[in-house]
Amino acid sequence: MSSHPAACLAAAKAFGSGINAAATGFIRDNAEAIMKESPISYVKDAELHGNLFNPTDTTGAISSVDTKFFIDHIGPLKALEWVRQEQGWPLGDLIDGYEFLLIVKNRRRNRLIFSSPSQ
Repeated sequence: MSSHPAACLAAAKAFGSGINAAATGFIRDNAEAIMKESPISYVKDAELHGNLFNPTDTTGAISSVDTKFFIDHIGPLKALEWVRQEQGWPLGDLIDGYEFLLIVKNRRRNRLIFSSPSQ
């Protein structure tokens, strides 16, 4: 969860394959259960919002949560505009008091197997 697109971009790159590979079906199917297990109260109590969770939502949000954190979004909105122009953005609009919700499947890493030459 973050109100800043750069944080979402970094997480998507670090744990997945980039923001445009975000599996919205995975987010939709797992968000509620994952958030309810959080030990952090504001995460546990945040309400899911956006078209991904409610097809009749017309706010422009796709995957977000209402955290009721009303902060200055000037910087995040400028970053969001740039990201949309440069590479697209699957999480929708940033609504006042909301944060984006990105959940990524951890990509599997190939395990290196070291063997010693047999003698």
